[in-house]
Amino acid sequence: MRPSTSPQVLLGVALVTVSATGCSGWVGNGDTYYRRRETPVAHEATYSFAQPGAGWRPLSQKGTQVAWYHDGLDAVIVLDSQCEMHGDSSLEQFTDHLRIDFREWEVLSQEPITLVQRDAVRTIVLASIDGVMKTQMEIVVVKKDGCLFDLEYIAPPRSFESGRGDFAKVVGGFAYPVRGG
Repeated sequence: MRPSTSPQVLLGVALVTVSATGCSGWVGNGDTYYRRRETPVAHEATYSFAQPGAGWRPLSQKGTQVAWYHDGLDAVIVLDSQCEMHGDSSLEQFTDHLRIDFREWEVLSQEPITLVQRDAVRTIVLASIDGVMKTQMEIVVVKKDGCLFDLEYIAPPRSFESGRGDFAKVVGGFAYPVRGG
């Protein structure tokens, strides 16, 4: 029997790689994240995305915008936006900033792609926190209209390849800006 990682543990790993926005999940028709309206500064963006498919269930936890967990893969998909307060680094530097709190961080591949008609970067990483839990990540980072987006797929190496197609669906359906809401 293989050890199982709880969604809270994997989401904890994901949260160290995304900026904590304090929102408790997305609203709408299940495919759109609407930024919070209670503050006058718009640190989040309204964006839409495709659903990852069968086996993925939405997670709603403080500090996440959009997240799903897959029991069979012990994996999470996390989407995050940050507008205004992110600085002006390159996409590769923004990706490297996500390594905070990881003791080990090995970039397996990094390539430029296009997303929402902008340059983006896709990076695959093997990482661990304190050498305890190895995890593999696919990270897509893009900037558009003053907003920075991190789209991440996080799984144990043993199941990483099995969920990449579902993550590709989410990324393929990513759209910004979204009007309304």
